[in-house]
Amino acid sequence: MTKQYFGAIDGVSVESRKRAADETEGAIRQTAGKTACRWSVLSERVEGLAKEMFVLAGNMDPYLASMATEESDAMRAIRLKMENTDWAMLWKEEKTMFSYGPEMGTDIVEAQMLQSFVAMAGAARVLEVGMFCGYGAAAMAEAGANVVSLEIDPFLKTWFEEAVDGLPAKDHVDVRVGPALETMKALDGRFDMVFIDANKSEYRDYVQTLLDRDLLAERGTIIADNTLYNGYPFLPEMYQDAQPARKAFGDSVREFNAWVKGHPQLTQVILPVRDGVSIIRRTN
Repeated sequence: MTKQYFGAIDGVSVESRKRAADETEGAIRQTAGKTACRWSVLSERVEGLAKEMFVLAGNMDPYLASMATEESDAMRAIRLKMENTDWAMLWKEEKTMFSYGPEMGTDIVEAQMLQSFVAMAGAARVLEVGMFCGYGAAAMAEAGANVVSLEIDPFLKTWFEEAVDGLPAKDHVDVRVGPALETMKALDGRFDMVFIDANKSEYRDYVQTLLDRDLLAERGTIIADNTLYNGYPFLPEMYQDAQPARKAFGDSVREFNAWVKGHPQLTQVILPVRDGVSIIRRTN
């Protein structure tokens, strides 16, 4: 940093101005990187902002999880089995259709949110498009709903039923295996709530099928997960990613969000919960 002094101003001597400047610079360097709220040179201010962002982002999710109501017996059984399953080995042995990991499961915050939505709406019948391990399905079932879960991988149906064997949730979750768009064609009746967490490139088709087949109740609600997909919907379109498939899903989610917003039969709000959760209501 280069300092220049131009003589007395408003009766303040050059020496006094230099001394004040030196004291200010010393204070800046002493606090640099500790907080973004103090003046500093640009690099130090950026460092301070980055540290504050890390503290905020890194501690919020654990705090939310710690404040959520304790999980039920069924949810705990699913989580523990999910955490202790060797997913990499199952994939290597070709027992699963895709490569899975515990990070793909619904966490306690989102599961309790879904459970609250079911309870608040008094939803008696819920459709879940994409089950994975069934943590969210169990949470919704325990709020009083009968859940129809669509899951493409037959391995996961067996995995879930074994995890909740002997627990009440098992009797209230009906797992149907097959591609969701095909399975949806065989569904009967209406659903009070629909939770979508499956192939991101098919989100629009899922919602359109719900409307075309009149599967959503008149005052029904659709909850769509991952609608802020890794930030892609709000990042510049020229943003590049080392994983082309991930970017393609992000582009699909961006298009889906815009399509819902412009749909004459739907209203939408996106919440920044985990990777984004949309609440979509049917208006007519």
